[in-house]
Amino acid sequence: MNALLVRWVWWPLLVAFVVVARVWTFLSSTSRRRARRLAGSDAARQAGRAAEARLRAIVGTYVGNTPLELRLLVVEDHYARGWADSGLFTLSRSAYRVSCEMRVTAYFSSPLPSAETVAHILDVGERALSGIPFTHDLAHRDSPGGLAHAGHILAWDQPTIPLPEHAEAAHDCRFRLLWEPPTASSVASIRRRHGAVFALTLPSVTYFRVPRGLGTRLTRT
Repeated sequence: MNALLVRWVWWPLLVAFVVVARVWTFLSSTSRRRARRLAGSDAARQAGRAAEARLRAIVGTYVGNTPLELRLLVVEDHYARGWADSGLFTLSRSAYRVSCEMRVTAYFSSPLPSAETVAHILDVGERALSGIPFTHDLAHRDSPGGLAHAGHILAWDQPTIPLPEHAEAAHDCRFRLLWEPPTASSVASIRRRHGAVFALTLPSVTYFRVPRGLGTRLTRT
């Protein structure tokens, strides 16, 4: 009798919670259409251009101070919609209606052998305020064929392990994908024309967010 009573009392409540949770999840999640509208707003595009300029300037630091010669620049500009989710008697949602992020990967060649090229990069990194985070001391801690410090990741072809083709970062919605120049169709084509390939991946930049519950107030980063 008690089990039957519990079933009659709790079952409708459970069903009601599931229904309410699904409705809440739907209403609290940012639709794809609204997210793209927010990510494409004038304020978002202005912040995106500023973020791209900063990332390009970092790539320019490598080009201007090391033997690296830029062959391909890949700019990935994407946004993530605000999601809501429900579990067993729990409700959760993201703090932002939309969040915009940018990642830049640069592919280079060098007129010097790889070992000499890396040595030049480390020499520049030793200079104060060079903008290049790699130094000789830190390089000893990294594995052969790669350097990773301060969010900068530099890798290069090994005799038996060439760099892979560019892989897009996982994201919710892509806003823009730029290959510059467009004629550089692959990493392999750079290798065939110019020899060993170096790849620099810079830290992803979250440049624009719309907080939830603040109307049209925007957050730029």
